[in-house]
Amino acid sequence: QYLFSLRDMACSVAGITSDANVLTNELRLIAQRYLLQYQEPIPCEQLVTALCDIKQAYTQLGGKRPFGVSLLYIGWDKHYGFQLYQSDPSGNYGGWKATCIGNSA
Repeated sequence: QYLFSLRDMACSVAGITSDANVLTNELRLIAQRYLLQYQEPIPCEQLVTALCDIKQAYTQLGGKRPFGVSLLYIGWDKHYGFQLYQSDPSGNYGGWKATCIGNSA
């Protein structure tokens, strides 16, 4: 599966599928913790930042390899409307009006 659904977001992945499953499960946990604490959905960029912090930490910790996955985050929130973000395996991310990832993109 290369397209994952969250509450007000979707996530598309390119790379190692098992790493994608780990990261999308982490996305869901981050979003649910925020919803439980603040009683409203997490803003799109805040969710992307939280996951990219985890991805970046794996590039520095000994004994762990970086995640081999690039992700596209498609979301909507009440403050900024529709948003599109891309992150690479190193944990860098950026916002886009249009972009693509993958081997045949």
